[in-house]
Amino acid sequence: MQAERIEVDLSLISALAGNIEFTETKIVRPRFVIDEPIKSLSQIGEALAKSDGRIGDVVREARAAVEADPAKPDMSTVSSQPFGRVRLEDAMVTFKRPINGAEEQISSISGVFDWPQTSGVASFRGTAIWHGEETEIDSSATRALLLLAGGTSPLQVNLSSTPLTLSFNGSANISRDQFFEGTLSLTSPSLRRTLEWSRMASVPNAPIGSFALDASVSGSANRMKLDGLTATLNDNPAKGGIEVVLNEGAPSITGTLAFETLDLHSVFSGFMPLPGGSTSSDSVISTDFLKQLTLDLRLSTQKATLGPVNLSKVAATAQIRNGRAIFDIGEASAFDGSVAASFQLADEGDGVTLGELRLNGTDVNSTSIASLVGLGSRFELGKGTMSLVLKGPISRWSSALANAKGTLSMRFGSGQIRSLDFNSLLGKAKSDRFFSLNEKTDAWLAFDRLEIKANIMDGVAALDTAQMQTKSGMLNFAGIVTLIGKSLALTGDFAAPVAAPAPAEGAAADAPKPEPAFSHTRFFIGGSWDNPFISPIISQ
Repeated sequence: MQAERIEVDLSLISALAGNIEFTETKIVRPRFVIDEPIKSLSQIGEALAKSDGRIGDVVREARAAVEADPAKPDMSTVSSQPFGRVRLEDAMVTFKRPINGAEEQISSISGVFDWPQTSGVASFRGTAIWHGEETEIDSSATRALLLLAGGTSPLQVNLSSTPLTLSFNGSANISRDQFFEGTLSLTSPSLRRTLEWSRMASVPNAPIGSFALDASVSGSANRMKLDGLTATLNDNPAKGGIEVVLNEGAPSITGTLAFETLDLHSVFSGFMPLPGGSTSSDSVISTDFLKQLTLDLRLSTQKATLGPVNLSKVAATAQIRNGRAIFDIGEASAFDGSVAASFQLADEGDGVTLGELRLNGTDVNSTSIASLVGLGSRFELGKGTMSLVLKGPISRWSSALANAKGTLSMRFGSGQIRSLDFNSLLGKAKSDRFFSLNEKTDAWLAFDRLEIKANIMDGVAALDTAQMQTKSGMLNFAGIVTLIGKSLALTGDFAAPVAAPAPAEGAAADAPKPEPAFSHTRFFIGGSWDNPFISPIISQ
């Protein structure tokens, strides 16, 4: 320590009696430098026990009492010495983090450490600046001497700053087997901002949002367990339990949370750089968080939203480990049916990031899905199944589809397409005309079955199978659909069965029956999928 000035107040009465007793020590602009990381707070007690003077004497006496009976040390044999008050003005502490050895600094420390007698309560109240934020601290240890000697003492800590307000009330032990337990309460206007401020992790730009927590807490310097937890994340209340482990390198968070309602995008955009909010779709996707945090969070909620999609009875997980992030909805009710979805980001090294999306739906309603992909409300009814798989390198959300490869399959039962006069369409498709499918009409096309299978590559879906079964025939499509520009380049063929001619008079009963005959109407579909145009194919 170096200090600009030290002022000491002495007790005149004690001095007249032949004793030296400090009542207050003021240290002006001291600079404390801790050269080596303090891996355990027990080092403080050990250092005091080796020191000279009255404090060293009482710490050694207290340590002997703790060693004699760790569960219930007899402190009646330990002498009580006056300590007084230490006032700090504009102090600075430079130290090294125990996890990675990085140098840290706490500046502008002004406060009072008050310990009248070593047998009594010790407290510190003051302010400091850490990582650019002013922080108020109010703490006290009821049996401070016992705490320094390796025993257990009641402890209260209150911390208040812009990124975080924290309160702990319980007991602690700073021996080699250090532990703490009690109740913890904290609030944060932005959990992302709090993690960055504490330098625990660097997370994507999308905000996690406000956070509040109350729980029973227990743990040690490297592990903390929160039981009976009640929390609010982005105004979404939850209950459950969480465990945080501070391993060398990245912190590890595991837990289970049950919500009543949950905005999945706002929560998981804090752990994955999802588009929306403050993250632009054209921004480069940062994967630094894959190396800075290990996460295994299991969620359940009665109601949830994911963008424009409403879900219920959701069971989901968010995992980050080994350079891979996985957001998985194992089961949920949506689109009047059930869905399962999974999204992954993986760091393959050399600046290559791979993305993968899987979506499966069972007994889902085509009406909701058609509206979601921009087809409006023309598609009604039709329950069925769907499956989508997309994989590919990903650097920006805006170019994700352009680089993706995968498959799409959809199979729906009976339904209808509103505002479509199919008989008029067939009539116009036989003549040399060009017309829009968005023409207003009260007619509608009913179908019994709709099946689509497509291969996706470079943002283009090539139809492998596309069939619509109606009462009057089968409608087949072939061609491509672009997923980014919504452009269409399709040929359509409507095959209507033709009644077989009656058998000739005198024909043998066992004569072979003629093959079923069909009349074909072929046409071209262009434009976009939300504004398609039809033109006839005159030549066969």
